[in-house]
Amino acid sequence: MTTHQTAKTQFVTSKDVKFAYRRFGNDTTNEVPLLFLIHFRGTMDFWDPLLVNSIATKRPVILFDNAGVGQSTGTVEDTIPKMAARVLDFLAALELKKVDVLGFSMGGHIAPYIYLNGPAGLVQHIIIAGSGPSAGEDIVVNSDERKKAIEVNAGAAQVERKNFEYLFFGPSESSQAAARAWWDRIHERNKSTSGEERSDLVSAGFADGGAGMMNMLKAFGVFANLELRAEGSYDRLGNIDIPVLIGQGKDDVMIPTVNSFVMQQKMPNAYLKIYPDSGHGFLYQFAEDFAQQVGWFLDTTAK
Repeated sequence: MTTHQTAKTQFVTSKDVKFAYRRFGNDTTNEVPLLFLIHFRGTMDFWDPLLVNSIATKRPVILFDNAGVGQSTGTVEDTIPKMAARVLDFLAALELKKVDVLGFSMGGHIAPYIYLNGPAGLVQHIIIAGSGPSAGEDIVVNSDERKKAIEVNAGAAQVERKNFEYLFFGPSESSQAAARAWWDRIHERNKSTSGEERSDLVSAGFADGGAGMMNMLKAFGVFANLELRAEGSYDRLGNIDIPVLIGQGKDDVMIPTVNSFVMQQKMPNAYLKIYPDSGHGFLYQFAEDFAQQVGWFLDTTAK
C-alpha cells in the first residue's frame, strides 16, 4: 500500500490557488476520506507517518497544504474562516460529496468551520486534536510565561526539534523520548522514499519576510479576541450536531487542556479523551493508540 512516506504529491486548482495534496489509503471498506488539517506553520510533511499510515490501513486519507503553505500557491489567509473557505474550495475542486475532517492545533480551529460554513451533508465527522474554540467567557488563556515561551519556540526563524520538544511534548523522559521518535519518523519521507524534496515550515528562515507566519498570527489574534466573538466559533459550537471526537494531552502548553472540555460541553454529540503524560502533540506520542481511537469513532458513529 502507498504510505505517507511514498505517496506522490498531486495538484488541483481552485479559483486562484493550486493546491498540493496526497490521497492514499484503503478505500475498499470506507469510501469517505479523512482530510487532515495541520498545525501552525506546518505542511503536510509534518504529519506523523505512524499516525497517518495506521489510519490509512482502514480508510482513504487526504493530506494537503492550504493556500500559501508548503507546495500550494497563493497567500496565507489572515482569519480562520478564510482559511476554512480555502479548504472548502479545495474539497469542491476534488468534487467530494462527503468527507471526515481531522484538525490538529490550528487545523482544529479550522475544522468546525468546514461543517458550519460548508454545504449541508459534506462533513460526516469531525476530529479535533490539541485545539480549542474561539474566545468565550469561560475560555482559559495561557499565562504570560507560557505565552512568551510559545512566542520564542513557535516563532523562531527555523523551528527545530528542541522547539517542538517544548511545544508538543511534556517534560518527562517518556514524553521527550516520544518527541525524538516523532522527529525521526517525520523525516522518513524524503527524496529517497518519495522522489520529492521535503517541504519546510511556513516562513522558514523568514525567506518571505515572515509574511505567511504573520498572517497566521493575525488569524490567531482575531480568533482569541473576545471583542470579535461574533466572528468566532464559540457561539456556534452547539450547531455542530454531527459526531465529534476531541483529543488532548494532559497539559497542553499551547492551548490549555481545559478548553477541550469547554468545547466538548458545548457540542451535543462530542466525545472527549485526555491522554496521560502528554501535551499538545499527544497524537504523536500515542500515535497508534489515537489512530485506533479515531478508527473506533468513525466506525461506531457512522450513519
